[in-house]
Amino acid sequence: MVQKQSIRVVALAGVSVVVLGGAVLLGAVRSAPAEAPVPAAVESPFLPATTAVGAVSALPWARPDDPTGRAALAGLRMLKTEGTALHLHAHLTVTVDGQDETVPAEIGIDNPSGTVSPLHTHDTTGIIHVESPVQADFTLGQFFTEWNVALDATIIGAYPSTPTDTLTVFVNQQPFTGDPASIVFTNKMDIDIVVAPVGAAVEPQAPFDWPAQY
Repeated sequence: MVQKQSIRVVALAGVSVVVLGGAVLLGAVRSAPAEAPVPAAVESPFLPATTAVGAVSALPWARPDDPTGRAALAGLRMLKTEGTALHLHAHLTVTVDGQDETVPAEIGIDNPSGTVSPLHTHDTTGIIHVESPVQADFTLGQFFTEWNVALDATIIGAYPSTPTDTLTVFVNQQPFTGDPASIVFTNKMDIDIVVAPVGAAVEPQAPFDWPAQY
């Protein structure tokens, strides 16, 4: 007569131990498949759009000494590195009574904290860099907020459109009649803002000669 042998299975440290009578058999325990890693969410540097919030001040317009605070007023978050999901450049010129105003370097860059706004300048060429980790619209009004210079359809800094002066805006050499703060940046866009006496000829500047690296 054949006696039935008892069978016991014990899981031990990832290995199954099968006890069959007095014999011990080892076998691997099949683990559940690992879950795919979830990519970290990218925090948008873009908050609801703002109009230009800047000082009503005369020339010259220097770089503000609080870039992080100015970026916050523009609805922008500072980044540890420049974003790559959206990468474009625009060129800005501001002319007051025939004098070109310098667009300062490092607007939107906070050197002590090592952070940068997705909307910033590196030098005084007038090139505005848009470098964001997410796709979004960025506006001229946000840039002027970072610069701390007032801007709307009737004023730039302390220079309003009056019976004796005109404020004219060109986008890609064509007149723009709306609020310039609402202009959304596109790649290699030319923006000219011109303050001139009434009756003076007002023309846009020639298209910007973009350096090869752009």
